[in-house]
Amino acid sequence: MNPSASVVSWLAWGDAPFTRARAEQKPVLLFLGPVWSYATRRVLSEAYADWQVVGRIAERFVPVRVDVDRRPDLGERYTIGGWPTTAFLSPGGDLLGGGIYVEAAPLAGVLERVSEAYANRRDDLDRPLTAAGSASTTPVVGPSGGAFEWLESTLVSTCDRDWGGFGDPPKRFHVDALEAVLLGREAGASEAAGLVDRTLDLVVDGELWDRVEGGYFRCSEYRDWTVPHVEKLLGLNARLLTLLLTAAERFDRTDCGERAADLVRFVHQTFADSQGGFFSSQLADPAYSGLDSLELRRERAAPAIDRTVQTDSSAAMASAYVHGARVLQDDSLLEFAATAIDQVVMETYERGAGVGHVSAPVPSVRGLLTDQVSASEASLDLFEASGQEAYLDMPRELMAYCEHTMWSPEGFCDRARNGLVDEDAPFGLLREPHHPLVLNCRAAVVLMRLAGLTGESHYADDARRTLASQSGRYRAQGLDGAAYPLAELKIDRAGRPEPS
Repeated sequence: MNPSASVVSWLAWGDAPFTRARAEQKPVLLFLGPVWSYATRRVLSEAYADWQVVGRIAERFVPVRVDVDRRPDLGERYTIGGWPTTAFLSPGGDLLGGGIYVEAAPLAGVLERVSEAYANRRDDLDRPLTAAGSASTTPVVGPSGGAFEWLESTLVSTCDRDWGGFGDPPKRFHVDALEAVLLGREAGASEAAGLVDRTLDLVVDGELWDRVEGGYFRCSEYRDWTVPHVEKLLGLNARLLTLLLTAAERFDRTDCGERAADLVRFVHQTFADSQGGFFSSQLADPAYSGLDSLELRRERAAPAIDRTVQTDSSAAMASAYVHGARVLQDDSLLEFAATAIDQVVMETYERGAGVGHVSAPVPSVRGLLTDQVSASEASLDLFEASGQEAYLDMPRELMAYCEHTMWSPEGFCDRARNGLVDEDAPFGLLREPHHPLVLNCRAAVVLMRLAGLTGESHYADDARRTLASQSGRYRAQGLDGAAYPLAELKIDRAGRPEPS
């Protein structure tokens, strides 16, 4: 192959590449990674630009590339060990193997071995296998009793007493766990509350806050919070904004309120779409983010903004803006939140089919639980703030759609099980149901809020049923299981007035 032609001819996920794979009797090479990831871009520009790699892919594979932000359902099922993932699939979409391959030489060797194995064992390998990490196989670990006490105990046992925070590196903020303790305990009332208070100090002025331009980086490589992964994600910044506002409101932490105001300014300057909604991410550029002054940064091009407007993360930031309007006493935030939700719903909603994942003009995958729940949360926040009935009607319809298309005895599935066609249709591992803990817990809270706001008891029954479906799963997920006690607290508080 001509080395100057080293470009992989990537195809989009859908029926076409798998039809071609069947016709040509080749396996599918599936590359998964988010656009904001520095590692993803590096692998694409280096390993996947190597002429030997490109040549072997062209001769022996059908290549498909997926942005996991736009297709979280595919990312959930096919990611192996993190991003960027290179997975090998049968022409039926079933997983044959894969991993994270960073350098060209090892990747070329893997391509050689996989293609030879597939050629020699095609009949066996074309039989359906199972997902590498399907959450539907999460073990049941017992009843839910004492969920909040379990969370506090887990925080104490996993805390980093030298550097603060919880868990092993890469270090990140476990927002659900922090918020649950803020809602469930008075400040300083337990050891866990004291640890959370210390972690809030890191949120306010730690290494993940960009001291030059504002906004939060995603995580840090080491336990001392050094070497941050410098992409800035809208959804994470929305959750941290809500956390800061909660700390400021409930415990009069002035520093949290001030940092929340700083974060709002960053979001509005960087992510706010003047047409409504919020852009999804700012790409990682370690060299740029390592510059410690605005003057030095202005000498370079700023990291690109992914201007995709995603329903779930835009709705999360709209919810944070509604909260901010009250705590920061800024009505303009409420107005922008309403504009954002109105625009996202207008561009993605289809009657009887919920809201889509990405606003126009990008084709939008439909039928994802994350979008229905997030849009419902933001709409309920807007209804409580404005009293406009339209913001109550929408979550009622969206949750009815989820009930009709996603419910099973194990909880809500992450995507609709019927009514989807073309690239949205269940294919390969998408046929396997996945019941995400966090989204089910959030859905339960939405349903209980609907019960309180409408007076219709069936919503309360649905809320309890949904939360109960997750009662045996949350402890197996470490601090990510904090979504369960957080939901218990919010359900208990639903319908009660916020503290003045």
